[in-house]
Amino acid sequence: MGYFSARPVGPPFRLFGTRHLLALAGTGLGVAGTIALGRRQGEAGRRATKAAIIAGLWGQEVAYHAWKARHGAWNLQEMLPLHLCSVLVWAGGTNLIRPTQLGDDITWFWGLSGAPQALLTPDLADFGDRHFRFHQFFVSHGFLLTVPLWQVFVEGRRPTAAGGVRAFGMLLAQAALAHAVNRRLGSNYMFVTRKPDTASILDKLPPWPGYIPCLAVMAAAVFAAEYAPFTVADALRARRPRRRDA
Repeated sequence: MGYFSARPVGPPFRLFGTRHLLALAGTGLGVAGTIALGRRQGEAGRRATKAAIIAGLWGQEVAYHAWKARHGAWNLQEMLPLHLCSVLVWAGGTNLIRPTQLGDDITWFWGLSGAPQALLTPDLADFGDRHFRFHQFFVSHGFLLTVPLWQVFVEGRRPTAAGGVRAFGMLLAQAALAHAVNRRLGSNYMFVTRKPDTASILDKLPPWPGYIPCLAVMAAAVFAAEYAPFTVADALRARRPRRRDA
């Protein structure tokens, strides 16, 4: 039962230690392999792979909540779906089932900004690679990266520039909601009320509330960078000479 115990077992997690780097490599290979598989599959195969992505994405989240509840650690201060990645777990799976332009925009802009940061600076306390929480965390965020990449590179859908602006506005609204909940519950959803206890990029920014506008500017820049490949692709497509009719 050590693997599912309430407390860490084995060596504690170490940021950018060997096990962290191996987990990052494994997650990257898993994401890339899933996208490559989807691009080679026919329609039936893609449906099956997409169903597996949804099942894995939602299944690991349910397992995480069950693990917390089993040890009496489930609480409103940590387990509400208010963190960016927690929202994306349910939104991403839903958008794979019933795609919408809003869903494409949210999963692309939020997913590609939140999941990589979480993977690089995991909020794992001392849970190392011999514990369920370690593997659940990397599996979860690997799926969160897979969803938007699947939508674009396998299913051929894409976000829009206007959708990026809308996603940014919704991000600010989500942060405001999280802060309001934090003030009431003493929680720290989205880390907008105080810096996280574990190492993160926020350590390099001013104390609260000074880091909030910094994060907003950084998010806007990241969203712009996430849309840049589509802008370049459109420009290159427009410059291609048109074929003349014979």
